[in-house]
Amino acid sequence: MNPLFAFRFESGPKHSVHDVLMIFMATPSLDPDAFATLLETEIEINLVPNEVLIVVRQPSYEQTLDALKEHSTNKATLGRLGERAAVSVVAYDYLGEECNRARLVGPKATRKVKLTEFKRRALNHIFNSRNGFVESTASYHFENPSGRHTERFIRLSNILARGAEIAFIGFCTLPFISKNTTVAYLDTPSLFAVVAAINEQRSSFNDIAPILADNFASYEGLDNYRFEQLGEAIVLVSGSSSGSLASKLIKGHGFDPGKITHLLFLGKDKSGSNIVCDLRQCEQDNPEGVSMPPAVESPDSCKMCASGSVPIKLQGDQFEFSGPQQDPLLVKKSDAPSNLQSIVARTAGKKIFSVGLGNRARALQPRQFEVSPSRLLESKAFLERLDYALRRSLPASVSHIIVADEASKSFAETISRYTQVNVELIDRDRLDEIPESTKTAVVIAAAVIESGRSLLDISRDLRSVVPEAPLSYLIGFSKSTGEPRRRDLAKHLIQTLNPYPYEVVEIEKMVLPISADQNAWSAELNLLIDPDIKGMIPKSIKTWISNRVDRLRKSSEPMTSELFVGNKPKRQLSLQPGFVFWPQEAVAKHTQADVFFTIASVLQQLRANGHMVGKNAAIKSNWFQQTILAPGNFGRFNDDIIQASILRAANTSELNYADSVTESQELGRLIRRIIHSSHTDRGGAAAEFLLAMATERLRLRSDDYQVILGEKCNNSPIVEFMINICRHKFL
Repeated sequence: MNPLFAFRFESGPKHSVHDVLMIFMATPSLDPDAFATLLETEIEINLVPNEVLIVVRQPSYEQTLDALKEHSTNKATLGRLGERAAVSVVAYDYLGEECNRARLVGPKATRKVKLTEFKRRALNHIFNSRNGFVESTASYHFENPSGRHTERFIRLSNILARGAEIAFIGFCTLPFISKNTTVAYLDTPSLFAVVAAINEQRSSFNDIAPILADNFASYEGLDNYRFEQLGEAIVLVSGSSSGSLASKLIKGHGFDPGKITHLLFLGKDKSGSNIVCDLRQCEQDNPEGVSMPPAVESPDSCKMCASGSVPIKLQGDQFEFSGPQQDPLLVKKSDAPSNLQSIVARTAGKKIFSVGLGNRARALQPRQFEVSPSRLLESKAFLERLDYALRRSLPASVSHIIVADEASKSFAETISRYTQVNVELIDRDRLDEIPESTKTAVVIAAAVIESGRSLLDISRDLRSVVPEAPLSYLIGFSKSTGEPRRRDLAKHLIQTLNPYPYEVVEIEKMVLPISADQNAWSAELNLLIDPDIKGMIPKSIKTWISNRVDRLRKSSEPMTSELFVGNKPKRQLSLQPGFVFWPQEAVAKHTQADVFFTIASVLQQLRANGHMVGKNAAIKSNWFQQTILAPGNFGRFNDDIIQASILRAANTSELNYADSVTESQELGRLIRRIIHSSHTDRGGAAAEFLLAMATERLRLRSDDYQVILGEKCNNSPIVEFMINICRHKFL
């Protein structure tokens, strides 16, 4: 531990600045080695000051003077100053006030530096160097325990990092503590370190009792804490911008304002209590202070909230961040991607979309969000858009078409038929066959892309293979997690040292999540093959369960109309007219996969919004926030196929209601009604809700499981089987 705290500052008016190095002794005796190291380092970095001021407690005053005069190391250290700096020793009493001063060596100081000149400035220096502020970002700000919103807040624990600095903070607090003080009430346990430093210094003086400290836990503990011995007690408040906590202590608990001391303060004090360090900038008294106080807003008129920033609640007496706040979100029509209706109008019912169950790392197996290149090329609407794009963008000089992958071969052949000259189709692994001298256009044809990594790899290779050839990327169907991701991909693909950027053309594009191996269908398969669960299957549905397991295991065959589990073996979930995200004509010819892709696209757009400032409707998932889908979504979208799509497309965190009492109760009651109506269309998604619970993709509070699983369903063995699984797992 370094027993010395040093602070360099300028004293006096600008025309006669006095350069002072203040050295505070945190211990009763001076450590010669620490003193030598500190002074030598300071001289080396900042040259010799006009004055060195050594601050000690009164009982150590004479001892320190003798040590500086007689100890060989101290004499050598002072000798380095020569006669260029005045060295003075200043003693303070139990109230932190000056009581003795002596000049040890050097010229007489041009002016007397008072303790009050540097206390505030030195404390502010500690605050700045130890990052006493916790700062917000463009995405979030803070809600104080008092309920007010702020862009930054003071955290005392940040600045309590070094023993000598803590001792100096205690020294600065001494003037606000009377001799007979025996109790200190603290608003945060961080202040225990400061009280320990105060007690250590007061113990050097005779007949001064130690202070017993206790934490009343700030605003949260104010109403329940019993304040006693008010006559001998003080209150230490770590930091404030208004004095509101002090005002509550004065009005509600009978404290005199003079008995309350704020260690750090920034703002306007309404309580009239004491302040150790006012952090506000003052040209003379605190030049390093804060020039712009933090914005503090009422939650009802908060400008930060209006700009899209999210308030993060601070809790406890140390202003800790609370865990992720669960904010329920009700999905609206306006939350869909802008092109969703038009793309559904062109694709619905054409079996272009399907759900794959294989490992997405294996190129030959369909992905979770599978788009069929062959079905695209059979679609009249797609071919019309492709025709226009090629007439507009296909280079006349094209000589080579690169086939991005095996699935893109037919797409590349279709493009080649639009060219006016003979072109050569080149597979991805034959790029070196293109002559390096090629200056004619090269087209890269990709029928369907997701992350775009394959195109980035081709782009990187072509920079050295055909450095002077203009490149055109023609993409049949682009899946991306959001517009920023799509823009980033395009920006990388068009980069070139040639006179004009390359071109990227997308015939169709859709916002969708990244395909994942672990999804709702893999969770369903794992549940149904669990040995504990297999023994619970009733005879009446054993064949159906066996067929369902076989289907889920066929990872090479994507599903278009077998996605969901009906309440009875042959019951299909259905869509009624009026689906808000679709044009009217699409409903009559849809597949289950079309509905699932639509819901997945809407949810992914909301997730993408979560990374953008100013988007009020967003799904956010980070340390501070976790958006959950409001139970009202299942009432608003009451078609069983839409409800099932939400349950399958949502992330587990978005369906986790276990920590949200109100939402869990509301959804629990809704699921109970759906199970009760499972023999009607209104309860068509009962099996899907229970399956989501059984696989723990949907989570509720234990009390709400009790409500739901008390329901019986004798008319549907599948629903009853799912109820029994949930009872086995949760009751």
